[in-house]
Amino acid sequence: MSQLIQAVLNSDEKSDLRQFASEIQNQEQRYLLRNDILTAFDNFCGKYEKPLACQISSSLQKLIYFTQEIIVEDENLYWIIRPKIASEEAYRLDARELVYEKIETPELLDLRDRFVGHYRPQEGDILEIDFGPFYDYSPVIRDPKNIGRGVQYLNRYLSSKLFEAPRQWLFSLFNFLKLHSYNGTQLLINQRIQTSEQLSERLSKLLP
Repeated sequence: MSQLIQAVLNSDEKSDLRQFASEIQNQEQRYLLRNDILTAFDNFCGKYEKPLACQISSSLQKLIYFTQEIIVEDENLYWIIRPKIASEEAYRLDARELVYEKIETPELLDLRDRFVGHYRPQEGDILEIDFGPFYDYSPVIRDPKNIGRGVQYLNRYLSSKLFEAPRQWLFSLFNFLKLHSYNGTQLLINQRIQTSEQLSERLSKLLP
């Protein structure tokens, strides 16, 4: 996305970016989300009577379209841009000089902490939480298009594995059912079912 920012700065749209940045800085809201940004840009185009091309097909419009957040801090605007699904880039833009640089995730997190008043590095280590999968055998979503469709993805994954090795999965199901007990009494299957084959046979009789 740095190429898109540079394209704006290298064109006649540089003055539009300066004006828009000034409008953002002069408003009371200091943390803008996507809808706030789109509204601010529409208001900007209307206020300065920008041509239709600026609103729907300019490089600045494309930059606005991909921007998810803008944070205002002193003379800087921080642009959080999402060029594609599951990808995010953050840039610091000097609103006066129109000089930008990419910032890394730790700096962005510190910025957000400062914004909500929770940035206290003098107090020691900061709590970090790893939201990655904690099972080595868990499926990994590699196609960003599957993000948000975890249940469907997991169902397809399990169905595929089930047909690849039905005996293995039947054995795993049997062990899972047998594992649950209370005070020595099994809760999900009784003592008469001792093997995965017996479980399969009983289930076959139940299913129509």
